Amino acid sequence: MELRELTKKEFDSYAINHPLGSFQQTSFWGRFMEGDKYHSYYVGAFIKERLVSATLLLSYEYKKGGQRIFYAPRGFLIDYKNEELLKEFTEKVKKFIIEKHGVFLKIDPYILVRDRDSEGNIIDGGVYNDFVKINLEHAGFIKTTDKIQPKWLSRINLKNKTLEDVFNNFSSKARQTVRRNERLGFKIRDLDFKNIDNFLNIIDNESKKYNTIMPTKTFYEDLKQAFDGFIKFKEVYFKKNEVIDNIDKEITNVLELKKERIDNYHNSKMTEEYFVDKELETKEEIRRLEELKKYFSKCDDDVSMGIYMFITIGKEVVAFQGGVSPLYAKLDASYTMHYEMIKYALDNNFDYYNLYEIGDITDSNNKLKNSFNYKKNFGGEVIELVGEYDLIIDPKYTNMVRKYFPEYLGVKTIFK
Repeated sequence: MELRELTKKEFDSYAINHPLGSFQQTSFWGRFMEGDKYHSYYVGAFIKERLVSATLLLSYEYKKGGQRIFYAPRGFLIDYKNEELLKEFTEKVKKFIIEKHGVFLKIDPYILVRDRDSEGNIIDGGVYNDFVKINLEHAGFIKTTDKIQPKWLSRINLKNKTLEDVFNNFSSKARQTVRRNERLGFKIRDLDFKNIDNFLNIIDNESKKYNTIMPTKTFYEDLKQAFDGFIKFKEVYFKKNEVIDNIDKEITNVLELKKERIDNYHNSKMTEEYFVDKELETKEEIRRLEELKKYFSKCDDDVSMGIYMFITIGKEVVAFQGGVSPLYAKLDASYTMHYEMIKYALDNNFDYYNLYEIGDITDSNNKLKNSFNYKKNFGGEVIELVGEYDLIIDPKYTNMVRKYFPEYLGVKTIFK
């Protein structure tokens, strides 16, 4: 095996098509993380001129002593079943890191532990990648506390699926909400980036809700620039006049059905009991629609209810961050956002739609429990990743590195 540095183009052509690929194992993420203290390396292993494994390595240098810590975000891109390949690749990478004055390597492979359903229940007979932990330990890695990256995700498998297939797997609440929002006229559109402050306001609200660090405006500007077209900011919105017109149409339809029902009743085509029940339902429906009309009539002409940021690269669309304005939370517009982006993912042949972090569902104190309960309405699968592993290169720096390992090398805590 020969380890070589790869060009960004060489690395991306391998990484984006790899079964374990993610947006963080791309040159785009490497470019985003580069700065005064960071450097990105792209290395690949060749056997008889065939590229058999690769990884992005981020390095961080401490001011004192010049020691470097290394991190392979969601790496390596390798067949973890092949123990000998993993061992040899690890040794080659370790040698490379030592040559760059490295003392420590952390990885958190993008591979699930076992198959689970949308509720998080283990699927009998499903995938169980117990070999990953064993093979990583045999290669010299040590399992450590998971604190850099989300370990539990909610993801919808879109492979060989139609929109109808995916939609039918939604919960009844999700299906009803999506259809109701369609009737009202909720839509999504690209966010004009000059209005990024509107997105920051939503993220600030989410940060306060979950007690997390609020990223800076520069963070999103740099991310957008680094991913060069693979970042999408979308807002879910409505236009007041369109919504009111649609409500009026619904009222008209309800009244037409009422008239038809009265005719049928007078012609003895239904029982009195059935007729009375339907009349009461109609009265309630008209009341509900009139209340909605009154609510929307007080709104601005063009209303942005929520904004999300998506990363659209490789095999999946990732709902990276976002939320809805507290003013419009009760309208459940987020269902429309995700439904429309699932359509986008299907139309553009992505394999997965990733709703992202849901917290540890086995932890009774999971602070993202509400997010998990929301996301499982989309009928995806709970993904439990194998977690973080450390390769100790120079033991005397281990405690220091683990204590001060910069968490912003990852993207911890993503919102609903």
